[in-house]
Amino acid sequence: MLKILLILVFFSSQIKAQDIISADPYKIIEYEQKNYIQNNIYLLQTMFRPIIYESRNKWYLNIRNEIHYNSSAPNLENMSDRLVGKGFGTFNSLNMHYLGKFISFSIEPFYYLNQNLILEQNNKQSSFFYLNDNRYKNISPYKKYGLRESQIYLRYKEFAFGLSNSNMWWGPGIHTSLSMTNNTIGFPYLMIGTLREKKIRKIGFNFRYIITQLNKTNNDPYYNAFSFRLTFYSDPIFTIGFNNNILFTKLSDIENVSNLELATLFFRNSSIAGHKYQTFSSYFVFDFSKISLKVFFEIGSTDKWLDFTDYLNYPDHGIGSIFGFRQYNFLNNKYLILGFEYARLMQSSFWEKRPTMNWYGNPIFDYSTYDGRRWAAHSGSDSDDLYIYFGYQSEKWSFIPSLNYERHGILYKRPAEVKIEFRIDLKYKLNEYYLNIYFEKEWLEHESFIANKWRVGNVIWFGIERDITNMLFNKKGLVNN
Repeated sequence: MLKILLILVFFSSQIKAQDIISADPYKIIEYEQKNYIQNNIYLLQTMFRPIIYESRNKWYLNIRNEIHYNSSAPNLENMSDRLVGKGFGTFNSLNMHYLGKFISFSIEPFYYLNQNLILEQNNKQSSFFYLNDNRYKNISPYKKYGLRESQIYLRYKEFAFGLSNSNMWWGPGIHTSLSMTNNTIGFPYLMIGTLREKKIRKIGFNFRYIITQLNKTNNDPYYNAFSFRLTFYSDPIFTIGFNNNILFTKLSDIENVSNLELATLFFRNSSIAGHKYQTFSSYFVFDFSKISLKVFFEIGSTDKWLDFTDYLNYPDHGIGSIFGFRQYNFLNNKYLILGFEYARLMQSSFWEKRPTMNWYGNPIFDYSTYDGRRWAAHSGSDSDDLYIYFGYQSEKWSFIPSLNYERHGILYKRPAEVKIEFRIDLKYKLNEYYLNIYFEKEWLEHESFIANKWRVGNVIWFGIERDITNMLFNKKGLVNN
């Protein structure tokens, strides 16, 4: 193990430039804090990621390595390709990207290894089977390699179209989202839209249309999504946006429907589709730049009301919501931060009178999963999720403890499964290296909905980062950034 650690120390690095803001929320706090301090008000909107800024012939080469140990069931959310099963694991990747005036691309070969040791579990049923703590990969050790976070776009200023398998994130939160997160691996897709915000005077907008077929989901469904946001640079800065996702299958009774019609179903009569499932989310964000405060609301529906009377009788029918804030410059100290998020995906309080479709509750599409994990809120169906953090973040080091309280199957079973996690995230910059130590303690009560059954686990994570672009390329005379 010591030999592995020394190898990681020698080779580790990670992008530190902010030309690409990935879906991973790992560095969003650092990025937002910097822009609040420097009053870069036009860089505060990170709702739709990845964000790719325009550069002129810039190259980057980065190596990323991590090592972790988990004492219990699979753990950690928003980990993309990393399945943090029981035992030791390592992740290694080499990321290269180029940003030009008319073309941008990135490629990241990676290798991930995890012991994924066998443990005793009571398998959960239906949609709860796809929670992150289920050992859905019955392979020990678990190995995964290939290309991730890879994309190529033809672009003109803010507008672009191209192909990608990079993770996406839609929503103002950093812990969860109703529509899209990096909780599972990125899937291949075609994107048409804007890579960054387009500004016209004091108004900015961003839109994206996604087309794909999910080959690692049951029935290989087609997936269309359209996202749009509009930002008014007033005081406070106000952003409104929405996202519509549609999943649908091509069944035998519509075999004559062309792939083009299926790929553009979002703009067509939905009667041509077979089984389908869709969600709609809207976003409201207030940025108080003078006091470094972001307040946000996300509200969505996974079903629809029959008419206005139906809405008045059952106002929370099919509704999911997220509320939160991120406060920088807390207590007038520019390095102190405070944050809060609460997601509610419970069934309607009128569920006994008016049947309610569960969020991510359609088994035809593996309960909105890809390769075994949800691409949206990791807490899943009939759940709620509370996340609080407070800490210190400077250019040299950061220390951010956090608390997560999560319930599963709130109306499905009594008692509900309850998860409590306490985390410590420590980062330190040593010369050109960025060191990260992460620790998490997890308590799970009423595991698999068995009353008073407990599970306790620990995860410890170590990583080192460094941008080696200039060190490697400029010395060879290959790049002149």
